[in-house]
Amino acid sequence: RSHPQVVRFRQQAAPRPPHRVSSPPPRARRSLPGMFVPVVTLGGAVVTTLDVTPSSKLEDFREQLCATVGPRLGNITGATDLRPRLFHCGGELLPGLPLISAGVIEGSPLTLVVTAASRVVSASKDGTARIWNPETGDCLHTLGTVGWEKRITVKDGALVASRETISAVFSPDGKFVLSASADCTAKIWNITSGELVQTLNGHRSRLSSAAFSPDGTLAVTSSVDLTTKIWSVESGEC
Repeated sequence: RSHPQVVRFRQQAAPRPPHRVSSPPPRARRSLPGMFVPVVTLGGAVVTTLDVTPSSKLEDFREQLCATVGPRLGNITGATDLRPRLFHCGGELLPGLPLISAGVIEGSPLTLVVTAASRVVSASKDGTARIWNPETGDCLHTLGTVGWEKRITVKDGALVASRETISAVFSPDGKFVLSASADCTAKIWNITSGELVQTLNGHRSRLSSAAFSPDGTLAVTSSVDLTTKIWSVESGEC
């Protein structure tokens, strides 16, 4: 007697879902700590304080700087490019350079120098100083009148122009020019109108140089008469 054949089927297990590795939640980028950096003039006066980070670059806070510096300097007529420049430890802070790379840390001052790139001033033996636009070569103002008064020098008997302009410099705010002359005087000129504002008269011989103080309120002159004088720009008094 034969027995019925039993066929058994192996039940296959359900496929397992693919193993997924859960990635950790993204870390929040750690921001660099902020720092306060004072901006000072050549005279040491604080103009503003920048709220920056060590990775900040000049272009990151240029607008903030210009918004603060602009009203203090006022409108400089004839200047098409008013450029605030920052210096640290004798080196200029250039665009693209992080503050930390320039050695700037919390509280370390940046020195502000503002230049009007559209003007230069020259001094001449014809007795004048002239303001120029270097981009076009145009003369914007002639300060003084051309004159060739002659005299004999004691040193070598050569003919020289007694009204020769020895030097000329802009004031820190860019509104005036100070010229030093061989006629024993220094003169302060308004660069907007070209008019003479002050004549600093007191030396007994030709001047060798003249310069403004960092805050622009004083002028200092040196002369061949072996003296140096300090003048009030506002009153013209020594």
